Amino acid sequence: MTNAQQQDRQGGILDEISAVSVWPWRTTVTAAFAAIVRDHGPAIALRQSTRVMSYAELDQHSNRIAAGLQARGIGQGDSVGLFLSRSIDTVAAILGVLKAGAAYVPFDPAYPAAQLQFILDDSAPGVVLTQAAMRTRPAAVIFEGRAMLDLDRDFPALDAAFVAPAIAPADRAYIMYTSGSTGRPKGVQVPHQAITRLVIDNDFADFGADQTILHLAPLAFDASTFELWAALLHGGSLAIVPQAQPSLDEIAAAIRLHQVSTCWLTAGLFHLMVDHQLAALGGLRQLLAGGDVLSVAHVDKLLAAHPHIRLINGYGPTENTTFSCCHTISRDREPGPIPIGRAIRHSEALVLDASMQPVADSELGELYVGGPGLAIGYLNRPELDAERFLPHPSDRTPGARVYRTGDLVRCRSDGVIEFHGRADRQVKINGKRVELDEIEAGIRRSGLVRDAAVLSWEAAAGDRRVAAFVTAVTAQPLAIEALREFLRSELPDYMQPASLVVLDEFPLSPTGKVDRAKLPLPSATPAAASAVPLPANALEATVMKVWREVLGTTAIGVDDNFFDIGGSSLQMLKVHAALQALLPKPTTIVDLFTYPRIRLLAAWLNQDVAAATSAIAPMTAQERARRQQAALARSRPQSRPQSR
Repeated sequence: MTNAQQQDRQGGILDEISAVSVWPWRTTVTAAFAAIVRDHGPAIALRQSTRVMSYAELDQHSNRIAAGLQARGIGQGDSVGLFLSRSIDTVAAILGVLKAGAAYVPFDPAYPAAQLQFILDDSAPGVVLTQAAMRTRPAAVIFEGRAMLDLDRDFPALDAAFVAPAIAPADRAYIMYTSGSTGRPKGVQVPHQAITRLVIDNDFADFGADQTILHLAPLAFDASTFELWAALLHGGSLAIVPQAQPSLDEIAAAIRLHQVSTCWLTAGLFHLMVDHQLAALGGLRQLLAGGDVLSVAHVDKLLAAHPHIRLINGYGPTENTTFSCCHTISRDREPGPIPIGRAIRHSEALVLDASMQPVADSELGELYVGGPGLAIGYLNRPELDAERFLPHPSDRTPGARVYRTGDLVRCRSDGVIEFHGRADRQVKINGKRVELDEIEAGIRRSGLVRDAAVLSWEAAAGDRRVAAFVTAVTAQPLAIEALREFLRSELPDYMQPASLVVLDEFPLSPTGKVDRAKLPLPSATPAAASAVPLPANALEATVMKVWREVLGTTAIGVDDNFFDIGGSSLQMLKVHAALQALLPKPTTIVDLFTYPRIRLLAAWLNQDVAAATSAIAPMTAQERARRQQAALARSRPQSRPQSR
């Protein structure tokens, strides 16, 4: 940047600062955090188990990381990958990246190698931050040959002082990837002002130094944006749950240990906590839930038990930074589904028809959202920007945009908005956005099928699942296990089909397209359990009983993999909660993920470690790495350079 450009930029920033008295949110995350450090330096910013860190210490720690990044050439406009788990040091790393003027890109270690490889190539981070424990994860194989820095050893105290760059509110703060209908994720670029607009000068929740907010969301899920900055830009405390897959017991324990006052839960996790840990929620002052439709029964159960809790239904796409609309749910509300509410402060929600004209109250329309919470756009996807980020239908603000959500809603006469489904093939699975077309594309990439069709259905209230229908390439029987193995290497667990059905031919519409309405409903298609023996003992029978109740099917064999017959991570939490009350030996949620077959789990519970270990030997770390490498070989464009 030339001196003239730098002066112009600084002048623009001064203009932004002068506007703060009018729009207090119109600032950067780093500037807002600096003001909090000045006023709350000795206060506890971060809590993790027995470790705590003050605001002053967090400021120093993040400055050291920022200085280290700058010393390695990272600065304005760059991106930095984060291959990290939730921790105090990770929060310092996020702040350090922002202070250096760069944007962070979270890599979820639970994602398969092929998807992480795409994100790595697409975002092209100048460096990736990690820790020693993460380097042993199978997904770490994707970073071979890339510049990586270890938070534990590569950021010692530096003689050179950190030099704060001139960051503007409109500058990029992070890139977060969401499901894409073309078969590949798309990177949403979110600016600083979108984050500050979410938590500064807003009234959909109570913010302040007296709040302790739970940090439970994965970094690659934009609920983490609310958790981090609702606490750290108000002088409150952030209580970190470090486990990658915490059980309901561990979540409840963290709420109690840190005296959490505010937490955000996906709809599915909210339902499970109400069912199994209702007492633990009693210490909260406010609870935000959303990402999918909330169960009225669970809402009523929580408010009846804890009427003091402010329960908030939060709605919003990643492209509008966590929340666009919110609704505080009252006990004397109107009967019917829970509304998504009104646009939060500094946001706009428009209900429009196909011509982008307003519809009358109570009429169905599509929801468009706008305001300073909007993302800059998609990374490297101008065609998608043109499709989803559209000129504002009003000419009041030249250059203003709105984001087309694809959600069908209606606005009541009192201004409250109700959700009525999707206008496209996007669904929410365990609170995460899923494009069904991305799953179809993944199945076709396997080369094992002639064609694929994917749909979703609600197996129970709040339990949405994915069914995949395929036709075989040849007359030979399709190897379902080979297809599932491929999908595990391509798609994250929440996108895995709960049901895989092989058909001779797809039903077609008069125009020759697949008629998904005529595909056999999963409830009428028994799950394909392996031809294996029934439970051999009482312990196996107990585990099978729980599996059947949670999965809603009796077609389960003792050697079936929980995730291959429709199970999800959220349902595994439910299994764990049920088994805790039935089994003599305590289990952790990690145990269930390690032994995802009834026979294996029972052997381990019977302390037959040799049998359990022998049974899972084919999936050693070496084998997992081999499979990851195979997935990378399929996903890498051969003509594209592998290092930057």
